[in-house]
Amino acid sequence: MPVAPPIPAGPPAPAHRTLGRNLPVAIAVGVALAGLFLGTLFIHPVAFLIFIAAMVTLGLLELDRAFRSKELRPFTPVALGAGLLLVFGTYASGPTAQSLVLALLVFGAAAWAVFRRGDERQLRSMSLTCLMVLWVPFLASYIGLLLARPQGEWFVMATVALTVSSDIGAFAFGSRFGRHKLAPSVSPAKSWEGFFGGLGTALLLAVLVTAHVPGFTWGTALALAVGVCVAATVGDLAESMVKRDLGVKDLGGLLPGHGGIMERADAIIFALPAAHLLLLALGS
Repeated sequence: MPVAPPIPAGPPAPAHRTLGRNLPVAIAVGVALAGLFLGTLFIHPVAFLIFIAAMVTLGLLELDRAFRSKELRPFTPVALGAGLLLVFGTYASGPTAQSLVLALLVFGAAAWAVFRRGDERQLRSMSLTCLMVLWVPFLASYIGLLLARPQGEWFVMATVALTVSSDIGAFAFGSRFGRHKLAPSVSPAKSWEGFFGGLGTALLLAVLVTAHVPGFTWGTALALAVGVCVAATVGDLAESMVKRDLGVKDLGGLLPGHGGIMERADAIIFALPAAHLLLLALGS
């Protein structure tokens, strides 16, 4: 019996991004984190910095575990010490503390390498240590510069809210309309449609809310939305690049429904310095 020729397939339908996680659990964890963030932010600066220091510490430990799973051994005690100094010192003394701690980081990593025994790949360990500190606590320390401003809690909240709204918008638009890949070699799920959807969501929040927050004008709110969206996208892609290079799905698993701390903070820690520098440039 003759076999009918196969019917040519039409153009492939766009693949919609799926969560792949327990949505109710993810929402509950997200709400809990938001409650801790906002609660400590408006209770007292020290309480808020303790919360940030705890998140930074957990993020560094996640990186340490991910690196060690691939036989990479950073000097994590040096990174943890530098991280705590950056979080509290930057709020107290500003950029001077950042410069001092980075100098101490290089000195501490070099000293640890010199006096540590049993590992011949000290240069690689030093490099990983510096990467960990520059990526997580150094970028996160800019939250202290935002907080130290008059009415600084509003600048912190606006930056984080715009980042989160951009992420939500990017997911919503990307999963529904995403066709043109943003960076396929790093994160195949991200699309230009998602990026512009996230940008539009952040701009909408800036118009409706941020522009009316103490310390903001229409101009600073809109500029902040654009700057934060771009920086957050770069931060998200940077973490995706590291995970792809290490061959892991998530850097951690502490947060049910989310992954690890770094999965939630990757965009925010890039948005913080962008927000601070942009506000300085605008004279705010």
